[in-house]
Amino acid sequence: MSAQAWQDFYQDRPVIVLGGAGFLGSHLTERLVELGARVTVVDALVPGSGGRLDNLATVVPRIRFVQANYGDTSAWVSALEPGSIVFHCAALNTHRWCNEHPEQDARWNYLPNCALAGLLHRLSFSVRLLYASSRTVYAQGSARVVTEGHPVAPIDVYSLHCWASEQVLARLLGPRHGVVLLRLPHLYGPRQRLQGIEIGFMGELLEAALSGKPYELFAAGEVYRDVLYVGDAAEIFPRLGAHSVTGVFNVPGAYVSARTIAQTLENLCGWNTYRLVETRAPSFPRLSGQKLRKVLGRLPQTPLQEGLWRTLQAFQQY
Repeated sequence: MSAQAWQDFYQDRPVIVLGGAGFLGSHLTERLVELGARVTVVDALVPGSGGRLDNLATVVPRIRFVQANYGDTSAWVSALEPGSIVFHCAALNTHRWCNEHPEQDARWNYLPNCALAGLLHRLSFSVRLLYASSRTVYAQGSARVVTEGHPVAPIDVYSLHCWASEQVLARLLGPRHGVVLLRLPHLYGPRQRLQGIEIGFMGELLEAALSGKPYELFAAGEVYRDVLYVGDAAEIFPRLGAHSVTGVFNVPGAYVSARTIAQTLENLCGWNTYRLVETRAPSFPRLSGQKLRKVLGRLPQTPLQEGLWRTLQAFQQY
């Protein structure tokens, strides 16, 4: 599909962004508005979740906003039409907290997906659904590169609920609707949550750099992981949504060490209070993007230095 074709695909198309006032969701909403889609955003604006109406300030006049948990499907079902695309970015993203509060995690990250699956299963017409899942559903092991065929073994309750949501959405809706499951790495960028519980590795590093705080990098900073600029993710979702493919897709980022990220931040803003600690810590295996690249032709990938510069500029202005 040519660039012009997939962009024309969204002209006046009804789309729903679940969690559209959050970190990824707000960037995706902006991109869809640029493409001419008729966008409905559903977000509960839960304190501490990262969902804020301010994130949508540039597009509020051009979208329909529904303040509700997406599991309360009666609040937004009227936005669904034949040919609709549903982009699902809603989640309370925690890992340690969910292990101590599994029932609450299920209320936020699994049970609403059961309600969503039930709604779409009952529709008299077909839609497409793209669900933002997590790479943490994969089994840990010695593999250096993880493909979509890698064994699944969720590492915590949050990841288990991601995988369970994948299953209920794909198995219940797959025969009638186009369901795409995107397994994402660490995201970073403007509007990233830097306060509250579990802001994640990239959040912790950015918060330390912006405030000049010390930070310890384990394994002498040689822990490698995929990190993906949020703008790249917001470009991949609509491009993939315009295709007829279904199934699981890895979304890789730049595969870099923690020390490289810290040194890049040092070069950009002068932060030098990080410390390399000689403790053992495993790297994350690299995500293979071969399947996604085959469909899209190329993968948008903002260089790390440029992505971090944009992120710092946004936070400093804010």
